[in-house]
Amino acid sequence: MKEQDGAVTIWGIHPVSEFIKDFSSKCLEIFITEHFGRKRSQATLLRELERMGITPAKRQDFTSLSLPRGAVHQGVVALVRPVWEAGFEMLPSLWGTDIPLLTVCDQITDPRNLGAVIRSSVVFGAHALLLPERGTVPVTGVVVKASAGAIFRTRLCRVTNLARSMEALKKIGLWFVGLTPGAGERIWDMDLSIPLGLVVGAEGKGLRRLVRSKCDFFATIPQDSVLDSLNLSVALGVALYEVKRQRAFYRHPVEPGSKR
Repeated sequence: MKEQDGAVTIWGIHPVSEFIKDFSSKCLEIFITEHFGRKRSQATLLRELERMGITPAKRQDFTSLSLPRGAVHQGVVALVRPVWEAGFEMLPSLWGTDIPLLTVCDQITDPRNLGAVIRSSVVFGAHALLLPERGTVPVTGVVVKASAGAIFRTRLCRVTNLARSMEALKKIGLWFVGLTPGAGERIWDMDLSIPLGLVVGAEGKGLRRLVRSKCDFFATIPQDSVLDSLNLSVALGVALYEVKRQRAFYRHPVEPGSKR
């Protein structure tokens, strides 16, 4: 299968099902194996496709579709238009009258990590993800699969210069908190009910110097164990949960970084 310009190949029953729920018009092609439909989940997807007037093409196998080794396709592959991209100027419209919450990713190069970060961001209510164009893994089916389809529920904004974009957002009221293991204030001692961007760096590398310089504060997640620090997506999930918890109880923002 030759991918069309800008299209992305996704696979697996859950990602494909999630995509067609709201974006069936953006689905270019769907392929299924010859015996697809014998399992309950497969039959459910087939009924949904039929209801939408989508006829999948049958294939004996997916060898020609260039899936990565070990891809768990569950008998279904789709070629789709990306619905998760957003321009920088669109960001304020994504949070509207809500208190802004962004996940800022500084050069994540592992597709599974990016997928997990996207999933945590969606689960805990981040309005969008801000990423640099250079040094960040592109969105592939691996990213989509790792996000469990959550990528269809958010927007990714890729920018040429991450530090400069953070500076522009600061001018419209956002504050940036860098997550740094073993350094900074304890995450629960900070006021996170403010317009906020949570900034995470790549595994092993952390935040780059210029990106660090744009952070207003730094937060750490205290650990009892002497083991290595938390995985990137897990640490972000903890931080995002703390934001959600605080915003549920504290409706009036106070000075960022202050003790409660």
